[in-house]
Amino acid sequence: MEMEMEVESTWKGLFQRRLVLAARHCDRVHGLLFGAIEVVDADVRNWRRHEGPCAEEAQRPLEGASAELGLALASMGAARHLALRGGAPCPSAPLDSVDDLAGDPAVWCALERLEKAAGIATRVHDRLEGARGHLRAAALLAALDGVGGGEGEDGDSTAPWEQSPCFSEQLSGAMELGEAMLKAGELVAETAAAREAAFGFISGVK
Repeated sequence: MEMEMEVESTWKGLFQRRLVLAARHCDRVHGLLFGAIEVVDADVRNWRRHEGPCAEEAQRPLEGASAELGLALASMGAARHLALRGGAPCPSAPLDSVDDLAGDPAVWCALERLEKAAGIATRVHDRLEGARGHLRAAALLAALDGVGGGEGEDGDSTAPWEQSPCFSEQLSGAMELGEAMLKAGELVAETAAAREAAFGFISGVK
């Protein structure tokens, strides 16, 4: 038991733990986006003028995904920090580059994967925030549209060949969300590969 605690307290054990957490948070991002896109897609397919988008129902999982993405990036940053300090001859003088850890293939490979994952996470964040902005705009336009003031006698202010501003924003949000979902799938794969590499499950490493 004491030996297990000692191993866990080493920098490499903490490094591995951070990668496990990063992968777990990315899985949650993907799951939350999946739930949100189902709501938004259904709303776009069934859209009727003046009914408005299911903004609140979609925004909750999107807010959760944004928070989980932040936690994933924090875990990635902590893992890199631990490796550069822990892998250095003196922890108070961290290594300058990931390449300085090439002598430890498991850690080096994990960090290479992690660097790619961080880049993907940034793109997921951009798409996610774009989707949230479009959906918030759609909700606002739906509320304003419901107030009236510009409607014709049939209660419809938009010509049949035109898209309402509300629907355009909603559709743009759905497209941004779809892109975020695709990138989140890549993020899950990359962080899972980083986690496996950290535990030695890479070619040539036992």
